[in-house]
Amino acid sequence: MKKLMGLWVIVMCVTGFSCKKLLETKPVDFSSPEQYYDTEQQLNEALAGVYSSLTTDGTYSLYLSLFLAHGSDEAFYKVNTVTANAMAYDHNPADVYVDATWRDLYKGINRANYLLANIDKPVMDDRKRKAIKGETLFLRAFMYFHLVSNWGDVPLLLEPTTDSRTPGQARTPQKAVYEQILTDMTAARELVNGYDENGGPVHISKTAIEAMLARVCLKMAGEPLKDTEKYNDARKWAAGVIAGGLHQLNPDYKQVFINETADKYDNQYREVLWEIEFYGNNSGSLRMGGRFVNYATTLNTDAAAGYAYERIGATGVLYNMYAATDLRRDWCIAPYSFKGNKGTEEVAKTATDIYSRSCGKWRRKYETVLPRNTDYGPTNFPVIRYSDVLLMFAEADNEVNGAPSADAYQAINAVRRRGYGKLLPGAVNPEEADLKGLSHETFRKTIQQERARELAFEALRKADLIRWGIFIDVMKATGDDINRNAPAALKYAVRGYNNVAEKHKLLPIPSLEMSVNKAMEQNPLWK
Repeated sequence: MKKLMGLWVIVMCVTGFSCKKLLETKPVDFSSPEQYYDTEQQLNEALAGVYSSLTTDGTYSLYLSLFLAHGSDEAFYKVNTVTANAMAYDHNPADVYVDATWRDLYKGINRANYLLANIDKPVMDDRKRKAIKGETLFLRAFMYFHLVSNWGDVPLLLEPTTDSRTPGQARTPQKAVYEQILTDMTAARELVNGYDENGGPVHISKTAIEAMLARVCLKMAGEPLKDTEKYNDARKWAAGVIAGGLHQLNPDYKQVFINETADKYDNQYREVLWEIEFYGNNSGSLRMGGRFVNYATTLNTDAAAGYAYERIGATGVLYNMYAATDLRRDWCIAPYSFKGNKGTEEVAKTATDIYSRSCGKWRRKYETVLPRNTDYGPTNFPVIRYSDVLLMFAEADNEVNGAPSADAYQAINAVRRRGYGKLLPGAVNPEEADLKGLSHETFRKTIQQERARELAFEALRKADLIRWGIFIDVMKATGDDINRNAPAALKYAVRGYNNVAEKHKLLPIPSLEMSVNKAMEQNPLWK
């Protein structure tokens, strides 16, 4: 962690965030080739710059982890105002979230393209060069995966440009974008180091790429491409991670997220294959804190205890997906509020109060960097975990075989056993939560709910509902549940569910992009 953070300090100078006068560079998005990429250290600094593209407000610090990812049957926009927000589905092409995410992803891609174009410049160990190239290829593909998933057809830029917004660049059909993603990720897998050699989940490893390939293939198998042959590939990639035996489930579900908040790597179980790293409290020279936790967690106006805005609320639908004995419920969904909405004293929610609850997955009391910052924190964001790999395998296996195999049951039951505490020391009746004897369709629906229970608030649910083709129906049903069952003071939450429409399966092309790129066309339903 410290090594990558140290490189990011240098990157802040290189990319113009600070130390601007120390470098005489041309006005380009990253750094001109004739002035950079001459040494191994500079390649590593450039790679850190590509990684840092995923730590901005437009990416995982806030928008990709929160505002653009939520608004589903697990979470609603918990603000009783008419302020437009993508979670409430009343955003438009001029929305700051939409523009910032598009902009920052393309900036990151341009940084990656500069690095790839100059990867062979320095004299250095070829194995280290290949690892840098592999990580860069993957990161570029990952950023394109976000672009194509959120916007559909997007410009496919594979060479560096003087500006990440490129006039005259038309949209590339999304199938071609997905094929490039697969090409880059597959090539990257052969170049990067293993997880153990990396020493943690911050740098991309072979198994992290295999897991992400499974996610990409599942998306391609679903809407809008419906390339169902990709279920075979998803199953293959997930099976490879499982068979490798390197990653395991942490027996204690909550400890995964305590570790993320405490900025601690778990190299015993290695459940988190890849995470976005944030660091510190933004009070020193290294300002790399993230913001998603401050917006996602239980309302608290005490800065010393850990200020939190509570902008996402847990739905009653999500709460009711859990059995009372499922330990994940009261960790993912906070069973308390803070007394007077401030301080550290937790007041338990009543058993019937299920609509006013908030996300509890990350809790600021576990932060180890003090004093706590009102807006920024060190909590890392888990992009992909081993439990996700198990569930992806089970889903793909069921679709490939037309029914769940013994291997599919083994995968999903491992996740469920951990969820019910059956992997903890002293646990009894380990098979108590196991599934068996389900039809193809029933197993599919069970997987859909199990993913909600296991991966709640990890920025995956909305994308899952869209690829399964059930997004609109689920959203309307959730709105109906709020209308029928939520207390009067929380019925405003139905706003987003009433607003949602077919066009919201994609984001609108940002207004600024439309104004500078005359070859760009708006998504049809946003015209």
